[in-house]
Amino acid sequence: MFHWLSDYNYDFALAAIPVQLLLILFYSFRRNLPIRQSHCFLLVMISNIVMTLADIVSCEMNEVWTSFPLWFMYVINILYFLPFIIRGWALFAYASEVSRAFHRLGRWYQIVTSIPALAAVLFTLSTPWTAAIFTIDPATGYHNCQLYQSIYVSTYFYIGASYLSIFVGWQRLSKRYRVGLLSCNTVLMLGIIFRKLFINTLVTSYFSIIVILIIYLSAENPDLYYDRRIGLFNKYAFALICDDYLEKDLPVNAILVNAHDFDTAKHLYSATQIRAQLTAVGKRIASVAPRSCIFYLGGGSYIVLSRENTDTPELTARKWKRQFERQLKLSDESIPMTFTVMLIPYCILKKEIVHIEDLLHFAAGRSHHENQRGNYAITDEILMKLQREKDIEAALKKALESHKVEVFFQPIYSTGADRVVGAEALARLQDETLGYISPNEFIRVAERNGDITELGRQIFDRVCQFICSERVEKQGIEFINVNLSPAQCLDHDLASDLSGIAFRYDVPMSMFDFEITESFIDDHQAIVNQMTRLQASGAELSLDDFGTGTSNIAQLLKLPIHVVKLDMSVVHSYFRGESKLLPDLIHMFRNSDMKIVVEGVETAEMKTRLAEMGCDYEQGFFFSKPVPPKAFLAYLKATQ
Repeated sequence: MFHWLSDYNYDFALAAIPVQLLLILFYSFRRNLPIRQSHCFLLVMISNIVMTLADIVSCEMNEVWTSFPLWFMYVINILYFLPFIIRGWALFAYASEVSRAFHRLGRWYQIVTSIPALAAVLFTLSTPWTAAIFTIDPATGYHNCQLYQSIYVSTYFYIGASYLSIFVGWQRLSKRYRVGLLSCNTVLMLGIIFRKLFINTLVTSYFSIIVILIIYLSAENPDLYYDRRIGLFNKYAFALICDDYLEKDLPVNAILVNAHDFDTAKHLYSATQIRAQLTAVGKRIASVAPRSCIFYLGGGSYIVLSRENTDTPELTARKWKRQFERQLKLSDESIPMTFTVMLIPYCILKKEIVHIEDLLHFAAGRSHHENQRGNYAITDEILMKLQREKDIEAALKKALESHKVEVFFQPIYSTGADRVVGAEALARLQDETLGYISPNEFIRVAERNGDITELGRQIFDRVCQFICSERVEKQGIEFINVNLSPAQCLDHDLASDLSGIAFRYDVPMSMFDFEITESFIDDHQAIVNQMTRLQASGAELSLDDFGTGTSNIAQLLKLPIHVVKLDMSVVHSYFRGESKLLPDLIHMFRNSDMKIVVEGVETAEMKTRLAEMGCDYEQGFFFSKPVPPKAFLAYLKATQ
């Protein structure tokens, strides 16, 4: 048993030391964020371990003060008080950086809140001459002095100021940050109170290590911000570092590098090959921008924060893309990928930082299209398109909440029966402010933000309600085609949800033919599983828009579908004399015992010739454009 000189109980302090050392070592050898909040956290850990060690050493040395030079005794005791003061300020600074209180409240807030710490530090450093905090008498040893309480006043002040900073930034803080910051300041307050209550037990370090662990586990674990598979910072790190740069008013451009054919590559190559390729690409980007922060956002997208000043973003982006492509040509990458580049200038980055995730997603989605047009930088014109998407998203949410998404019907003509026997249900959105919104626009937005499932439910509910109330089967309608989005098809409960809605209206599922787009057939097994569940409920399935994707025909023929709908682009290409593929496609699918539906029928000649080719069903403006339910019923009556 080690014999201590003083009457202090060091158990809590000693237990905290190895934990602190391990955390500091682990944190120091990991790649940390190069931002102020991380620097503040490191300062908290270093000051706390120095304070703990100095506390134990000074307590022991104060028992045998005559064995050491007087100046050395002052140094050791000051080494306890200074980290104690700095730790309180550093925790406050950390809370203010995370909550962005320094930025919101301005420079004066930083200056005013630094006064208590500066005053306490000055009192401590002047103690050997002024006896402000403590004194060491050669005859009687260590004694606290008149301003000793100032170090506790400083700590209380910073705990209160931390609560103020948290309150100021409450709206921008995530739940994780809110709980973490409130918890660590409350624990620190308890530590100070317990130190006062149990004066002979060194508990401050123990409570401090709890505070450090809360911060580490909730926000400062380096692994939270690092993609270890690729060896780069992740999207969470990008948000924090970019925000930090912009708050410091450091001009920075963001360069988005996106693998255009990433989804296709995932289906052709193994996960190991994809990971190796992504890692290699990250290294190539680093060779082009060695002094920049590089992040992997996922989905084959990288982003580079470049401090290079430029007044010509377009030229910078073109130059950067050429250098990157040169690096790729020098490499022996095993997976061929096409990369697009979009530069987000500092002016736009600063303006859109609050919506940065939306901006990056939008830029990644449009980068291939914009690069083909010769555009390599985000402009105000492109931002207007992003704002249009946001407006559409708001309009769609409003329409879904009030159940105001409409359903139109377009007739489907049977060449065998020589009459309209079905219809395709199509979603339509009319907004008070934006007016008519194209389905291509709002469905894309719904797929991106997750509203597609609710949109699909409401459309199907409207269709079932229409069939039930109007008894359309008595008017010769044998089926209604309903489109399924690729995102809907990933929902395992899709079949049961749709069956439940149809059951509520007493409409048999056999009344429906669900159209699935060709472009979704990349995930063959997923679509087969979904088709099987839908067919088990009594519904039929058809392949929509054939001719717009790149699917394997042999694979398509194995799917449990009974109808193929040829896209209007294939039909119009034939009738314009640009392609002779149409008759061969019809012949191929008929030989596979599939029914053929053609879109885009606009003239009587097209109607007749397509019927002669062997098409079973026809759809297009020759018969009718998509119309509201009442107009569709009127059309049926007029054509009977």
